[in-house]
Amino acid sequence: MKRFSIFVVLAMFLLPVRPILASPDVDFPQEGQSYGGKVRSGPGMQYQQVGSLYENDRILILNATGVMMNGYEWFQIRYGNGRTGYQWGGLLCSQKPYQTIYQVCAPRQSASNRPVTNSAPAQSQVNGYNASQVFHSGGSFSQAGGGQWEELNDQGRVAFRFQEQNRDEWSVYLFDASRNVSLQLDLHRKQVLYGIGNQGKTPLYAITNAIADVVPQANTNVIHVQYTCPEGLPLDVTYYNEGDGYLLFGYDSPEKVRLDQVPSGSGALYSNGRYSIHSKGDSVAITTPGGTDVCHKL
Repeated sequence: MKRFSIFVVLAMFLLPVRPILASPDVDFPQEGQSYGGKVRSGPGMQYQQVGSLYENDRILILNATGVMMNGYEWFQIRYGNGRTGYQWGGLLCSQKPYQTIYQVCAPRQSASNRPVTNSAPAQSQVNGYNASQVFHSGGSFSQAGGGQWEELNDQGRVAFRFQEQNRDEWSVYLFDASRNVSLQLDLHRKQVLYGIGNQGKTPLYAITNAIADVVPQANTNVIHVQYTCPEGLPLDVTYYNEGDGYLLFGYDSPEKVRLDQVPSGSGALYSNGRYSIHSKGDSVAITTPGGTDVCHKL
């Protein structure tokens, strides 16, 4: 009996132990979509970035990893031209319901099944006079108040700053005096044009989307909005239209921070000196001691 007990103890240490996953891998692979953000080399934010995805990019969800973050799991995915990596389930939708993926993807409509409408699509309502954000495959241009614009890279970080010089029905014209660089955000031809000095402008980026300068409005005094940020972190904001206006936000944390509304050249700006949130249309630019990120409404 004593010898048998020793064998049992040894077996407990020597036999392989299967990790306990947060959810079973019985439903994979399956098709899905990403809501944008970084693709990483492993299941967690500590792993390096190996790629980027944009809103509604198609992916194949290969399997679950068992690694949880804020109620959602990290998944191995295939994207682009057969590349693989990992993305957080809070930024994914799947073909079939799955507990640790944000939601089921909305069905795609074929051209023949799309309803006929006489109204123009939302993007056609954005022009040179009201544009506040302009997106391209490598980042975006965003108003920053006081006639200033910021060029943000694909990680939501500020790369360059510009002064707005002029607008017309088609375009917004920007200038960076430090580099003698001129830009034309041409909303009609859907191109960002680039020129140095007195040289003619040439196409730099294709415009993929644009947002008009609209301040969030509602019939109630409280508006709750959830955003997703480039790092894959959730941003939860509650706007209060009381007094001079303020908001409470949580950035990957249950703790809420209050920001009071302050004067802004465009959109709605909230700040407490340490943090600020600049709201424009369906996105916000959040500035923390670590830098600025642009987050998009879910």
